[in-house]
Amino acid sequence: MRRHAILLLLVMTAALHAEVKLDGTFDWKSGKVKKLCKGIVYTSFELKSPRLMKLSAARIDFSAAKFQFKMIQRDPDWGKPMPDFPQGIIRTRRITCRNFMKNAVKKGENMVLAVNGSPWSPFRAPWTHKYAGNQGLIVADGVLVAPVRAKRPSFVVYKDGNMEFKTFTEQDDLSNIAHAISGFGFVLRDGELTPKNNPKAKLAPRTGYGLSKDKRYMYIIAIDGRQEKYSMGANTYEVGQWLKYLGAYSGLNMDGGGSTTLILRKGKKLLKLNYHAYKQERATGINYERAVGGCMGIILKN
Repeated sequence: MRRHAILLLLVMTAALHAEVKLDGTFDWKSGKVKKLCKGIVYTSFELKSPRLMKLSAARIDFSAAKFQFKMIQRDPDWGKPMPDFPQGIIRTRRITCRNFMKNAVKKGENMVLAVNGSPWSPFRAPWTHKYAGNQGLIVADGVLVAPVRAKRPSFVVYKDGNMEFKTFTEQDDLSNIAHAISGFGFVLRDGELTPKNNPKAKLAPRTGYGLSKDKRYMYIIAIDGRQEKYSMGANTYEVGQWLKYLGAYSGLNMDGGGSTTLILRKGKKLLKLNYHAYKQERATGINYERAVGGCMGIILKN
């Protein structure tokens, strides 16, 4: 009996870490795709094999409408020591993506998408620190919010409108950057997956950003995880797989885990596309959303 139990456990473990198979390229004109607004569509996926996985994705078409990016901005006490973590320097004040969007809408900005971005510190018990720092490069409207952190690649929008994923050094000139936000690392470069396909890699909720080769499209994905009977999550190799499948040529793994949040706005309704505790959220109507150190919003201008 014990031997059978051990064999069953090994089979279940192997299934959890088996590679997700994604062939070809997703058809964004399929019936699964919904229109959010001019230039933005979104969809969702549900896998049962090799493990339970729920994933939501949005595609922004920069040729179809005029969009403006909005990054989390400096806190009024920027540069001062954090009162609740004196060894840390204040860069931003933690906020949920939902409130980030609500604040923008209150100011009359037509923000239609909000997503988490940069990791940050302090990230330690009791996880209630008010401020955030050490995120990697963040620039908001040409203003430096957080300085470069070595080996943290960034999504960058230049003042001339061009955009890319790039890893900066402390010596680089940042004066031509309009907006930037950083992630953990590349998962897709020049159409090639960059993480190793490690069968024992950690599964978790994940956030990914991608760009098409011609930079016409941006892709944002949010993968649910750590919910045994709902969605087990993904590893970083799979983040790259999904971005490539959706049409990306390059892509970043952003902050994930409990930080993963993707919210869309349609009229007055906010659509949260991912869940950290699906059953509880649906049953109680309470959103389990973490206040994060770095948010990115997309504003529809026309």
